[in-house]
Amino acid sequence: MKLVDTILGSKWLERARRRIGLASGLHLRLKRFTASASEPLRTAKLLRHHGVDFVIDIGANTGQFAESLYDFGYAGRTLSFEPISDVYEVLRQRAAAYPNWTVAERCVIGERDGEARFNVTDDSVFSSVLPIKSEFVDQVARSQIIRQETVPMYRLDTVLPRHAAPIGATTLLKIDTQGYEKQVLAGATETLERVKGIKIEMPLYPIYEHSEFNFYEIVDFVRERGFEPYSFHVEGVDLTTGRVNTIDGLFFRP
Repeated sequence: MKLVDTILGSKWLERARRRIGLASGLHLRLKRFTASASEPLRTAKLLRHHGVDFVIDIGANTGQFAESLYDFGYAGRTLSFEPISDVYEVLRQRAAAYPNWTVAERCVIGERDGEARFNVTDDSVFSSVLPIKSEFVDQVARSQIIRQETVPMYRLDTVLPRHAAPIGATTLLKIDTQGYEKQVLAGATETLERVKGIKIEMPLYPIYEHSEFNFYEIVDFVRERGFEPYSFHVEGVDLTTGRVNTIDGLFFRP
């Protein structure tokens, strides 16, 4: 009976938590702080497991990703890229506190060397070279484009040699470019041969116009190049239907 009582008690608490959440709009849950509960902690552990000591951070925004790695014990080098002018300044200030964190010149990483018209959104995390779909803006008002900036564009293979990577470094390539991932990889063919891992944004339902890389194509792309899946994380969700728009995938070569 003690086991039955324990199970029934836990089920009652779970149902009460759901009811409170529906009534209040607050998600209340206490969990042990482990790699199963925290995606940034899980990522840092996987980098340590694979011996990663150099991170190429494309689409850094204000540095959330890189700083989380350092918070969880990563001590290697990070090279961050960010195109938006005011966000770039915040990123530089944030990185200044970390001796191994370098911010490259302000630029877009893409499939060619030249210039790009970059769409800046009200909430900068939605900004992209690609225009965002109007139906998504109708759902998420802060994703609307508020201005455009003309920014230099470089292939990663062109710009990376300017920022000498550590000799023999074990590298993670992180790409968070809001629908522009295929173009980033097209300009990184040489770099890709040398990286140990890829962390990439994967659209399940694309929210950008002219997005060329779908979930299945990304899975095929990494598998054909010898990468295996190690972690997935839900990134964007349609709050009306519950459909997941975007996940982050983390892949490593064994």
